[in-house]
Amino acid sequence: MKFLTPVLALIGFFAAAPSFAAEQTVTFSVPGMYCASCPFIVEAAMGGVEGVLSVSADSDARTALVVFDDALTTVEAIALASEASGYAADVLVAENGS
Repeated sequence: MKFLTPVLALIGFFAAAPSFAAEQTVTFSVPGMYCASCPFIVEAAMGGVEGVLSVSADSDARTALVVFDDALTTVEAIALASEASGYAADVLVAENGS
């Protein structure tokens, strides 16, 4: 019986672990977007990161709004994906989802 209690506690912790993950929203400044095709490239790069749920890039404002699951990816990974496609990205605004 002494063994059963810690095992049940661990099972409960791991079952609850996904509930700690949250949907996050972040706005990136992407100053290199100047043409009509730039937003599509940025959206494809950022959207290709596992855990990214949606990306909306705007070449007029030179920003990208990204919604992602913080259990699967990070702001840094999303920015690196954009940079790898040729567009530096810096965080403007980050919001916690609930």
